[in-house]
Amino acid sequence: MFRFSLLMLVLALSLFYVAYPSSGLRIPHQRATVQTPGGHDVEYYGLLAMMDVYGYDLKHGQWTSTSIWVSHDGDGSRSSYNSIHVGWQIFPEHYGDSHTHFYTYWTRDGSQKSGCYNMDCPGFVRADGATVVPGAVIDPVGDAHNLQNITIKVFKDKVTDDWWIYYGYNSNLKAVGYYPRTLFTYMDQTANNIAFGAFVAAAATLPTPPMGSGVLPNGGKGRAASFSYVSLVDKDGQSNLVTENWPNNADKGQCYSITPLSSAKAFYGGPGGCV
Repeated sequence: MFRFSLLMLVLALSLFYVAYPSSGLRIPHQRATVQTPGGHDVEYYGLLAMMDVYGYDLKHGQWTSTSIWVSHDGDGSRSSYNSIHVGWQIFPEHYGDSHTHFYTYWTRDGSQKSGCYNMDCPGFVRADGATVVPGAVIDPVGDAHNLQNITIKVFKDKVTDDWWIYYGYNSNLKAVGYYPRTLFTYMDQTANNIAFGAFVAAAATLPTPPMGSGVLPNGGKGRAASFSYVSLVDKDGQSNLVTENWPNNADKGQCYSITPLSSAKAFYGGPGGCV
């Protein structure tokens, strides 16, 4: 069985490699995540979360990303892994700048042959009248004195079974577009894992960049970055705040960390150059 924890690492690696195949990536790079227990017979229809958003001056070969995602383990092999990631990232090698970008990503085979960022390949369908597109720059971004946030909702439409993405910048959610159900081999029905968190990576010759606000979670609100209003979306598209606690996982807790989800909120982050 290709365990979910390993799938998380593989996906993070592929998210970096898809735009930077000759990176000399430091392995393992770092992640801090919270996820549901999941399981073969579990059904999820979507996730909503508000996340703080930040900016950094990164170099080519550095990557920092914060997102929510829905996925399906398939038959347990990497080639059957389906997922959609949505959030923000700073990725100079991909975008040609060090701005903070709203991004989407999909795959139906653990990023072996399918999937891409944003609208870099066929897949994502933009909603009529959408004012934001995947890959757009987020501006302004927050800092220690002025928080900014985005809200993301990823959910399965009960009529079409397509996976819709809604986005809001310090405001109400608006439709961005959708991934057709026909893209997926297992998520054409439902997801069986729901998660959120952050990843950082760097070429071997560069320091790892900051995660979140660059402050570990013990910095508390106003310093550490946060996910809040974390909600499961039901089959009717309605968002319901998560009332139970979800477990956390971090590769190097002294460098980058995340708190367990509690009262629909979690803090995360860490400084750059730690590993």
